[in-house]
Amino acid sequence: MESIFKNVDEDKTIEKAESVLKDYWKWELRARRARFNLQSPAMDGMPQSPSFENRVDEKHVNKLNAEFMANLVVNVIKAIGIDEQTDRYSQALYFLYIKRYSKVKCMACMDHISDKTFDKYLHEGQLAFAEVYPDAVENLIVKKPHKYDPEKRAEFSFD
Repeated sequence: MESIFKNVDEDKTIEKAESVLKDYWKWELRARRARFNLQSPAMDGMPQSPSFENRVDEKHVNKLNAEFMANLVVNVIKAIGIDEQTDRYSQALYFLYIKRYSKVKCMACMDHISDKTFDKYLHEGQLAFAEVYPDAVENLIVKKPHKYDPEKRAEFSFD
């Protein structure tokens, strides 16, 4: 699959996409964390300044953020599968990062494809993930730096 963006640094883009994909389990576990909101009041008789922090709201926001990020990763992986070919990319990402299968089990689940074919699907899937992932959350696309060509330098003269 050729990237829809020109001058994309594929290695760095894949590295950023992989870091988001690997964080899926961190977000999923945070979203499932049990929250107990019962706390004993501290009564020591000493005057205290009022606290304007709302820790209960902060915990709920953190839980909702974690749920959002975990669901976003799953939905982006599903969105990659447009046709039969891109569906294979989606499967490779889903089995490896969401289900956390070993590479061998992933290949077996994908009709016993070869190691080289799986690596190709994974590579293309990671690039597709970076392209579909919303820029508003994080831009995963890394552009190649422009090459400076000294031959095309403009020359000025003040004579």
